Amino acid sequence: MIRSFIAIDIPEEVKETLGKLISQIKPSLPKIGWTKAQNIHLTIKFLGNIHSSQIPAVKMAMEEICMIPSFSLKGHGLGIFPNIKRPRVIWVGLQGELSPLKRIQFSIEKTLEKDGFKRETRGFHPHLTLGRIKSAVSQVKLLELLQEYKNFSTPAFEVKELILYKSELRPEGARYTPLERVPLR
Repeated sequence: MIRSFIAIDIPEEVKETLGKLISQIKPSLPKIGWTKAQNIHLTIKFLGNIHSSQIPAVKMAMEEICMIPSFSLKGHGLGIFPNIKRPRVIWVGLQGELSPLKRIQFSIEKTLEKDGFKRETRGFHPHLTLGRIKSAVSQVKLLELLQEYKNFSTPAFEVKELILYKSELRPEGARYTPLERVPLR
């Protein structure tokens, strides 16, 4: 079984900007499992454990959906999931051409559901995960940081492809390996 997901990679320049943001926030929130900057990506669909025999069907679904031109996004603002009372994930939101991004995500869900993949029940909120909150943190400190970084922005970047990744959870952190790359038209 291969733990996998479909995502959009982001350029090194954007990862560096996010890495600097993490290093600024980290002292205020030490109890967070921070994402390594090189691992930050935009998840479109988490597939979970799949058989290698399912990879061609996933790639075919990606190819069907990638018949759109490239588009531009940028990271903007700081947020948390699910809410301030039960924070679990700290993230940077996205701005820019969100319509094609949402179309891609919706189409992936719809197409892969036909292939037996479970449809995501939560709404799609495009974001870049900075860290996972594993134990209690100060709501006051979180609110201060959300306010302080509400206008945070990354450089804009062009979305040019979808990637099917293999995800390996290791003691030193997750390792993501591209299995398939499908360019946008």
